[in-house]
Amino acid sequence: RSEASATKFAESHGVQKVHESYEALVNDPEIDVVYIGSVADTHFELAKMCLEAKKPTLVEKPLALNYDEAKKLVELAREQDTFLMEGMWSRFFPAMKKARSIVDSGEIGDIVCVQGDFG
Repeated sequence: RSEASATKFAESHGVQKVHESYEALVNDPEIDVVYIGSVADTHFELAKMCLEAKKPTLVEKPLALNYDEAKKLVELAREQDTFLMEGMWSRFFPAMKKARSIVDSGEIGDIVCVQGDFG
């Protein structure tokens, strides 16, 4: 990633502002929220940088590469009182809300095992 490639991309997509680095973007007071859609092995460091700057942050799945990284991000978000969420799109589907409602009501008894597949 370079400022030149960012500028070229911005010009071809009507983007008005370019940052020369992730640090510059995170420290820009005009940026209200950050969406991280980079390769997974960069999610932890980028999300950490955003949270340290108190930027609400949405991270494309996976949130982190392992439990320890995810736990650190959640703890940091709580310490900073800053929004953090993994971009799990299915969470907000009406069918998921209905399923959660049925489970919470006890209508189908105690859940002991769940297997799911999008395939």
